[in-house]
Amino acid sequence: MLPSIYILFSAFVVLVVLLAYRIALQKMAIPAKDRSKRFLMASGVVFAWIAYLTVLSLTDILKDLSLPPKFPLLVFLPLVVGFIIFYRRSRNSEVIKKIPNVWPVYFQSFRIVVELILLYTYYANIIPESATFEGLNFDILMGISAPFVAYLVVRKNGSRLIQYVWNILGIFMVLFVGYIIATSMYNPQVWGSNEPLVSLEFIEMPYLLLAGFLAPIAIFMHVVSLAQLRK
Repeated sequence: MLPSIYILFSAFVVLVVLLAYRIALQKMAIPAKDRSKRFLMASGVVFAWIAYLTVLSLTDILKDLSLPPKFPLLVFLPLVVGFIIFYRRSRNSEVIKKIPNVWPVYFQSFRIVVELILLYTYYANIIPESATFEGLNFDILMGISAPFVAYLVVRKNGSRLIQYVWNILGIFMVLFVGYIIATSMYNPQVWGSNEPLVSLEFIEMPYLLLAGFLAPIAIFMHVVSLAQLRK
């Protein structure tokens, strides 16, 4: 049941993101052929990344817990580079201008579901309790606060400082959960254990979708929001 939830929810998130991108493209004064080309390219990037994660899962390379750590190098580092490039190039992006500022913020409410999925992943003895909101993970607060920030601050053209702080805090929340899981796997001594506290199932598909896709999507939406604040 849990693997099916990972797959179905990830598919739903892909659908929402691509649909929002398509709507933004339709608002641009460019030929339909160019809109279709851009949409296909964006779709290709998303599905190529998921295919890349699938290949990594099938090769079992991520299960090698020796140094250097494979997951940060093969999954996290490419995403960081991609996000930095996107942010630097987004200054004059017409698509960014066409996306309503509230959309990326409202989207972050999906983290409520992500945190519930994490909780049930803990119940399945795959991750430690510290990685859930029953432990040290407070990321669910970002999901709960998202609709209020979107409506009370962004929609009403409220404090840009609050928006900056909220987005940066949201990125650090995701990174902190990543730190909990990474140290629980590669350096469990931090948590008083001599054995990894994360099951190797977590770096297999479909569980890999959480760390390799859903968490990065949360960061990406914060990057989009920060890019919009620069306008």
